[in-house]
Amino acid sequence: MLIGFDFSINKPAACIHANNQYKFISWPYGLSGPQIKAYAESPITIIDRLDTKDKGDNVSDKLRYEVKNSKYLAELILHTIFPFIEHEENDKVYLAFEGLSYGSTGDVVLQLGGYKYILMDTLSQFVPLKNMFTYAPTTIKKTAGCSKKGMGKPEMIEAFKKVNTPFSKHLRENEDTFKTKFGNWIAHLDDIVDSYWVVETLRDKEFS
Repeated sequence: MLIGFDFSINKPAACIHANNQYKFISWPYGLSGPQIKAYAESPITIIDRLDTKDKGDNVSDKLRYEVKNSKYLAELILHTIFPFIEHEENDKVYLAFEGLSYGSTGDVVLQLGGYKYILMDTLSQFVPLKNMFTYAPTTIKKTAGCSKKGMGKPEMIEAFKKVNTPFSKHLRENEDTFKTKFGNWIAHLDDIVDSYWVVETLRDKEFS
């Protein structure tokens, strides 16, 4: 079983590949009504979150919040994917993540790194750390065939539309549902698509 994560604090997503089938799960925070409706009507499992963004009034409160929230999110993700992995042998489950972009700096990067470490530690209760991999964004773009200069998320979504999964088929048939009135893709679509390309990178790098 292969599981690819496009991990972020507000809109993490995962793609699970097992028995030649793909399943998509996401844990988004802050989507609008039309966006929620678009995903709810697609073959994606959307998990509701109960965390808030009230981080307190001082640095100590904020750090306590981040620790508690990172644990909450990690446990929520584990609880969601556990039914998929509970009957698998530990050493036959492989996880992959997208790494940080080259040159990324600042508090946001440190915060995201902290959340990711908590998630990996939580998941390591059932999946050994040696079965967890992280790939650079450029490597994942190459898997999608979108590594040329100037290519980015839109091209990766277009490439995803051509593959054979329930969600890519749904996206092809309901493209307008996933676009804003300005013709852009709605929020969170790129995260879900990236999780697919993370899985494919894992398969290409470790099993081909």
